Amino acid sequence: MVHLTEHFLLHKLPAALQDTALAAARYDVIYFDAFAPDKQPDLWTEAVFEQLYQATAPGGTLVSYCAKGSFRRSLKAAGWLVEKLPGPPGKREMTRARKAAE
Repeated sequence: MVHLTEHFLLHKLPAALQDTALAAARYDVIYFDAFAPDKQPDLWTEAVFEQLYQATAPGGTLVSYCAKGSFRRSLKAAGWLVEKLPGPPGKREMTRARKAAE
């Protein structure tokens, strides 16, 4: 873990996501930057997005450059509130998903 500021902690996990026990309701932001769903399909499953949803604090956000419909549908099925955003230069769209605040 790296404490970048008093309010920003970077935690990179050196393990397979599916094999990692994540603390419940701990993470405020998840930058989901796995390779494309057709390259690493095991990371783009509804079960993975449910795991991340449980690990995300109420009001937390997941962002990804991926904008595939199957990805957004899996996020929604896992409980996320999903929206499309304009993408960065060279990318038409990206995805932002939020966990509702309690």
